[in-house]
Amino acid sequence: MFFKRKLTLKKESKKASKLVKQLISFKLVRIILIALLFILLFPFVIFFIHRPKPADNIRYGVNYSDKYARDLGLDWKYVYIQILDDLKAKNIRIVAYWDDIEKDKDKYDYSNIIWQIEEAQKRDVDIILTLGRKVPRYPECFEPDWWKELDSKNTKEMELLEYVRNTVEELKKYEAVKIWQVENEPFFPFGVCEKTDKDVLENEIKIVRQYDPTRPILVQDSGEGGFWYPTYALGDYLGISMYRKIWYDFWGLFMGNFIYFQYPLAHWTYKIKADLVGIPMEYIIVTELQAEPWGPVINSLLPQKDKDMTMSRNDFIDTLNYAQKAGFDRMYFWGVEWWYWEKEMNNNSFFWNTSKAIFQ
Repeated sequence: MFFKRKLTLKKESKKASKLVKQLISFKLVRIILIALLFILLFPFVIFFIHRPKPADNIRYGVNYSDKYARDLGLDWKYVYIQILDDLKAKNIRIVAYWDDIEKDKDKYDYSNIIWQIEEAQKRDVDIILTLGRKVPRYPECFEPDWWKELDSKNTKEMELLEYVRNTVEELKKYEAVKIWQVENEPFFPFGVCEKTDKDVLENEIKIVRQYDPTRPILVQDSGEGGFWYPTYALGDYLGISMYRKIWYDFWGLFMGNFIYFQYPLAHWTYKIKADLVGIPMEYIIVTELQAEPWGPVINSLLPQKDKDMTMSRNDFIDTLNYAQKAGFDRMYFWGVEWWYWEKEMNNNSFFWNTSKAIFQ
């Protein structure tokens, strides 16, 4: 019985082998098989050719928002000095908030941003200065109340351009300002904002170039969800975010329910994307490297279990390692204000001290 079954299997195997040979003999089948093999191998070939190499000398920096520091209940000037003198950050991205600078139409007060620039300049700290209507920190757009009440779209644009012109003229005298950032993620639909028109953004950039033709311009895009090249083409540098764990509803996709979510992106995807869209890595700056939690309320009110969902101590180290392997040579941490709050208000100096070791 055993030998009979073995003989039957042998015959069936020969038939199957013969059938496969016959199929392969057809040209169309051979083409399909070669195509399938190519599809399977293509990602490995792309990875081998475009895989990132960690930068030899990464320049680290931080983002700083005086508004966010105040929202956390901190003395924003004191925290800023601690960033410069205790952390010893040598690169910083700061924001000229329009709603603070021009609270009343045509009455400009640059005292806050000038103080930040001058303190950085005393310490030879390099600045990326962000200006425009849509700038860092939620709700993303910070227009003066009087501007929101204007009826004419054209008048709104003219007032915005006037603010941009006046700001560049006022602040270009400071050598510490190395790069102008015009708007923040202007084409990425996040925040409580009116849509940014491309022609308006182009006019803002023209104004900056006209009044300060020597300094480069950075335009920001989402590292995870942006198309990159159209944004990069408008300026000299592309700024990108690098977030790994977030809390979001993804534009109502989940019936309005917010979820915790980890982006399924390997560190090498950023380099491959840059190569495929034709942007040299040296012209991309990671301007927002996630280094604080993202939850349903401000971080000072977020329970520890919710903080740990998106930025535990392990997450902080993992994110840093992930970013280092991505191949970029300039990275700005997002969340320095929260690090200080954790140290002073929550008796948790891990984030502040770990970052201090990185900067020093």
